[in-house]
Amino acid sequence: MNLKECFENNDMILPNYENISIIDVVRTIYNYCGYSCNFEENNNKVKKYLKNKKHILFILCDGMGSNLIDSLPNTINLKKNKVADLVTVCPTTTGCVLHSVATAKYPSFHGMIGWYNYYRKKNINYYTLLLKDRNTEKNLQELGIKLEDIYICDSVMNKLKRKTTGLFPKELVNSSFSKFTLNKNRLAYNNIKEAFEMATNNIKQNLNEETFTYFYLPYIDSLSHYNGVYSYEVKKIIEELEREIVKLKKQKIKDLEIIITADHGQIDVVDSITMDFKKYNKYFYAMPGIDFGTVTYYIKNDQKTEFLKEFQKDYQDRMFIFET
Repeated sequence: MNLKECFENNDMILPNYENISIIDVVRTIYNYCGYSCNFEENNNKVKKYLKNKKHILFILCDGMGSNLIDSLPNTINLKKNKVADLVTVCPTTTGCVLHSVATAKYPSFHGMIGWYNYYRKKNINYYTLLLKDRNTEKNLQELGIKLEDIYICDSVMNKLKRKTTGLFPKELVNSSFSKFTLNKNRLAYNNIKEAFEMATNNIKQNLNEETFTYFYLPYIDSLSHYNGVYSYEVKKIIEELEREIVKLKKQKIKDLEIIITADHGQIDVVDSITMDFKKYNKYFYAMPGIDFGTVTYYIKNDQKTEFLKEFQKDYQDRMFIFET
C-alpha cells in the first residue's frame, strides 16, 4: 500500500494543495509587507480573501481548527466572518507550523519535522521550539550547538519593509524561538485583553506609517489538550477572544486588515496506541519523534528488517509505516 492508497482506504484527509494553505497566507502577507522574494508556486486564490491595507494584524490562534469554529453559534463573529478553510503543513503540529509561518517554507525546507527533532552531527534529540536536549533538558547552546546550525532558514518577519511588532505571552517573549521569529519589537502580554490593548495602541501610535503586527495566542491549544476541543474551558477563551475582536472593530481604525487563523486544528482522541519501548528501543539510533497521529522512527540500518517484521506483527491495521 502506498501513501495515497493509505489515505483513501482509511478515512484520512489527503491534502489538496489546489486549495489555499497557511504557507500561501503568510507568503502573501509578507509580499504585502515589502518582502521582495517572488513565491512563484504561491496559490494566488488567497488574494481573494487578504487585502493589502496600511495596517495588517495577523492573529495566530494555536489549535483553533475549522471544526471548532464551525461548532460555534452563527452569531459569533469568528464564525460569521470565516472565509475559507486552510491546508496546514504536515505533520500538523505547532513545532512544524510556527517555523513555516516564520520562514514561509514547508518543513521539508526548514527541517523542523515535529515537536521533537534529531541533530545528527552531535547525536542530540531535542525539542524544536524549546531548543533543549530531551535527555538532559540543557539548552542546545550549552551543548555547543549554534542557533544557525538549527535554524537553516531565516525568519522572513525580520526582513519586512513595514514597522513590525510581535505580541507573545510573557513566558515566551524572550525564548530562543521568539527571538528567531522576530529579533526586535517583541511585546509581552499577560492575558488576551492586555494583548488586544497593546495591539490596538501600537497601531494607533503608528497610523501614519505602514505596520504589520504578529499576535501569537497559545491558550486554545493548551486548554484543548487538557480539557477537550469542545470543553467549557475552550468555550470561555473563545468568548473572550470574541469580545476583544468586537472591541477592536469598534475602534474603526482606518485601513486595517485583521487576519485570524490557526496553525492546526484538534480533534478529541477516542483511542490511543502506545508502543512498547522496552521491546523496540534496541532498534533506534535516536529517540522517536512523537506527534499526535504521526511518529518519526530512526532505525539502525542493520535492524531495519527485524524492526519492520515486528512492527507489522504488533500494529497491523493500527499504524501504517513508510520509509523516507
